[in-house]
Amino acid sequence: MPEPLLTASAMFANAARFADAYHAAISPLCAETGLPPAAADILLFLANNPGCETAGEICRMRGLKPAIVSFHIDRLVSEGFLLRQPVPGDRRKTALILTEKAGPVVEQGRSLQKAFADRLTEGLSAEDLVHFCRCVAAFDRNIERIRTENPKGTEM
Repeated sequence: MPEPLLTASAMFANAARFADAYHAAISPLCAETGLPPAAADILLFLANNPGCETAGEICRMRGLKPAIVSFHIDRLVSEGFLLRQPVPGDRRKTALILTEKAGPVVEQGRSLQKAFADRLTEGLSAEDLVHFCRCVAAFDRNIERIRTENPKGTEM
């Protein structure tokens, strides 16, 4: 059997390098605001994902631990970047709402995210990017299927 072109080990290494490069790209925002990368990520996640406004959704979609998310949300609330509001119809959930103070941080963060994406895709044609997006969509579907079929702690 031929060796696979893309191994799980290579994918993990690439994901880690991607995260490192992304955090380097948003480091000017973190330096200017004094926010750690995880807190900046939470603000940008909330701004970029309307309808995903709870700590649980942040944990699930960003793969962050609840204690880490809670810690950074507390800080963002205390520094005036977020408000907590009850979710109508579900007293167990709290919506996280960006404040006016978060606006300039989000604007700068989005600009840095766009610059990062532009640099990351240098040298790729429009056709390459369309194909890449199809591949990522297939990865997403497969990841969700694997997660559903094999919850944490079970054998594959």
